[in-house]
Amino acid sequence: MGLILCLLRASRQNLCLTTRANRFIAASSIICFAVGLALSHRIEPGVRVEKVTLAEDTLALKFIPTGAGPHPEALGGVTRQVLRCLTPRAGANADCPSMKRILKTCTTAMIKIRGFLERNNRLVAGASIICFAVGLALSHRIEPGIRVEKVTLAEDTPALKFIPTGAGPHPVTLLAHGYASSKEAFFRYGEALAAAGFICYSVDQPGHGASSRTLTIMEAVHTLEAVAREVGPVDVFAGWSMGGFTGGEAVREGRMRPALFIAIGAMPVLGEHAPPLLILAGQFEEAFPPALLKTRTDARLVISPWSDHLLEGFDPVLVNAAVKAACATVHKTPPAAPTAWLWRLTGAVLAMLAAGALAGCLTDLFPQLARCRGLFIGAFIAVAFTLTIGGCWLEATPHLRLQLIAIPVILLVAIIAGRFRIPRWSFAALSLLATVIAVCWFQASQSRPALILMASTLVLTPALIVGIVIGWFASRRGSRLQGDIAMAIFLGCAPFQCLELPRTAPQARTPHTAIKLDAKLLDACIGEYEIVPDNVFGTGTKVTIRRNGDHLVWQAVGERATRDVLDLYPESETNFFHNGSRGQVTFTFIKNDKGEAMAVIHHLAGLGLPDSGGKKLKNE
Repeated sequence: MGLILCLLRASRQNLCLTTRANRFIAASSIICFAVGLALSHRIEPGVRVEKVTLAEDTLALKFIPTGAGPHPEALGGVTRQVLRCLTPRAGANADCPSMKRILKTCTTAMIKIRGFLERNNRLVAGASIICFAVGLALSHRIEPGIRVEKVTLAEDTPALKFIPTGAGPHPVTLLAHGYASSKEAFFRYGEALAAAGFICYSVDQPGHGASSRTLTIMEAVHTLEAVAREVGPVDVFAGWSMGGFTGGEAVREGRMRPALFIAIGAMPVLGEHAPPLLILAGQFEEAFPPALLKTRTDARLVISPWSDHLLEGFDPVLVNAAVKAACATVHKTPPAAPTAWLWRLTGAVLAMLAAGALAGCLTDLFPQLARCRGLFIGAFIAVAFTLTIGGCWLEATPHLRLQLIAIPVILLVAIIAGRFRIPRWSFAALSLLATVIAVCWFQASQSRPALILMASTLVLTPALIVGIVIGWFASRRGSRLQGDIAMAIFLGCAPFQCLELPRTAPQARTPHTAIKLDAKLLDACIGEYEIVPDNVFGTGTKVTIRRNGDHLVWQAVGERATRDVLDLYPESETNFFHNGSRGQVTFTFIKNDKGEAMAVIHHLAGLGLPDSGGKKLKNE
């Protein structure tokens, strides 16, 4: 305001000197000019400004508070809050001015490097292209002495075959992935076991990956049995999560007999003639906590100190433990731990960083592309993710149906959040909260909806954190909208490439009609039953059945049994049904000649799970 006033008065003075009557106005204008000039140089009280010369003859303005210190320093807009942490304690002989000079030098160097990169976008773009090519090549590196082929096994089962090129004989390993995964997820184990001299087959279970069939649990069990007959005899079987369940059921039925069973994030029941069991899990395993796994006295347990259910398929501690156990089973000497996976991981990270830098440089080199900065950065990083992660970590074929739906939905949510000034980091906090809720829900209920929610949040949370960083980078020289676009593209592609729900056939509900049954016939069924150990209820499950008016009530207690109370309605003297949230369940009571129930068969329709049987222990 002082500068504007002085300019107005100066122009007024020049116009008014032509007449004697305006001399007073001219004098007042001079006074106002002086006052305005003084006001235009006014600064905040308690601050002193000096011109100084810094390193390499750098001219600078130094703003000095006149109050008592200590005072953090700021250079180039970067506040040196770290000086507070580096201030020497009383009695210490640290050289604080020397430390300040070091920090100033580092900050100045960073500013110069940033300025150099901004002035040399063409050089950065060329380097990014080279780094992308190098990263892409590294991301497909495998252990020397191994060949990987895509094959089709029994019942049109797609598989990856890991073949050691050394002299035989080569024991056989069969690998089965988990729910909503694919054969590529077991690449780490297949590569490591092939390096140890095993021929490995990692299969797509029905409804997953490249399989053309739909999923039921028993269909997956029969597929593993057929594959084992074709490639067998199987020396080692390894199953991750659902793969441990289906493989365990195949062994329990006696149709697959490996010399060693490796369960990764699973707790299978293998039956009477069970092979040696090795359970591998992470310290933060959500589905089967280590405390529960330690109750298995029939298995050897290896727990990794840092991984969870999602990372157990890639954890080097667990992979090396599997290789050592497999080699001991067939009397081989285990080789050194594989290292190619580190090169693949480095290559994937390098390629994605280079893709993001290249996209940013292109929008700087060509100003007409600035409006599409978020689109370029998100698309480049998503393509780099697909090219580097697909094939050796995840399924290579893009899941376009889900991804094309997810991207606009995520973008719309991000735009709405921006309108309400909701920060992006709040999405990560909500995702972490949802993960905790999903894990607790699954541990309490073991239901399919809880499993789907838990798997989704475990994949989404780390991807969301990366997406927030990408959004921040895209919005640095653009608007928040550009950051939202980049984040939406990455989040729409990466998590849904990691997780695709299996394809299942539509299940029509069988109509059941309840009938009126005599109380004596109902009372013949009540009592306490013990479920034969299987992969549905686990071990040690007991069921109490009692009568409640015109129907029965089922209450199960065990390691995997839901604690829900089920109402069983009769449709005949021996057949009962329950319609609940977990699907349609039917129960068949086996009676003796006196009409007393001696056993019960539990059948969960819709998911194709195996039937479970229980023997009566005592009457109510």
